[in-house]
Amino acid sequence: MELDELLNRVNSRDTFLEFVAALRADLVASNAQETVAPSSPYVPNACDWENPSLERYLQALHTWIEDMGDRISEPPSWRTFADILYAAKIYE
Repeated sequence: MELDELLNRVNSRDTFLEFVAALRADLVASNAQETVAPSSPYVPNACDWENPSLERYLQALHTWIEDMGDRISEPPSWRTFADILYAAKIYE
């Protein structure tokens, strides 16, 4: 199942954990592809990872949450956490 499909299914702890495992697998696959055929530094890495390093990923996560402001539900749901993790993959 595609990552975005798993994201859309997140509605509980178990589906969140399934999504996180798939997100990690997606990053591992991206890193493997980058080892074989590196992408240009001006485009996202393989599997569309804009932020493949932990430093860049956490910065994007932080920035996305700040930029979303009050649009993030209170209290956050499992789906909200999944949205945040997914957004940090691609957020510039």
